[in-house]
Amino acid sequence: MKENILNGYTEFEKLMADFTAGFMKPLVEKKLDDSEFTSKQTGIEFIIFNGFTEISNSISTLRLIEKFVSITPPNEEGIDYSNYLTYHVHNYLQEMYILKERLKTYATKIQRRYAKAIDEKSVTTVIESLIKIITESLKNITGDGGARNLHVHAKKYADEELNWLSSTTFLAAFDDEFKIHSKVAYESAKNKWQKTIENNNRELSKLIDLYFNTIYSIISVDGKIILPQEYT
Repeated sequence: MKENILNGYTEFEKLMADFTAGFMKPLVEKKLDDSEFTSKQTGIEFIIFNGFTEISNSISTLRLIEKFVSITPPNEEGIDYSNYLTYHVHNYLQEMYILKERLKTYATKIQRRYAKAIDEKSVTTVIESLIKIITESLKNITGDGGARNLHVHAKKYADEELNWLSSTTFLAAFDDEFKIHSKVAYESAKNKWQKTIENNNRELSKLIDLYFNTIYSIISVDGKIILPQEYT
């Protein structure tokens, strides 16, 4: 594997853009000529491209949620501060888990297709080490000690600030005395999760750079993606 000096995710995006344009252009032209044309998207090109876009979509979602948490909720009927914040926090934790699984899956697929073409032992060792780093890092990056596990859909994540916010918001609808408590609870929960998500996303960016530097070194030579069959 050739060493590459990269800026991580940004450089991998450029690599992917150049690569995708080459094999997608003929498909786009066929689609323009025949609206019923479909591609099975099972080849190695699509495995490389689609796996990357899934990861990219998760990263974009996590960054978007960071923005949503930092702004004041829309003044719309049926949307209170408690529901707004809790909704985004739960989605953030779920998306972080999804990202972890996508990173592991993508790395494993790259390993299976490139190991024998390059050097099975070295590629396998590198990928296994990478997956271990990803698993351990994202298990704790949310600060919940890995509370979002394989049963992520079975039980909502519990948080004292969010629970207190929910309770005071409910009571504020019936008793004016609790309106101030509800506002204070919202600011406290918002500040906590805004800082947590900002810190997590910042650390995640470092991890993603490491991740894609590693994948880049396996699938490319001189800034160009080389498919497994092209090594032989």
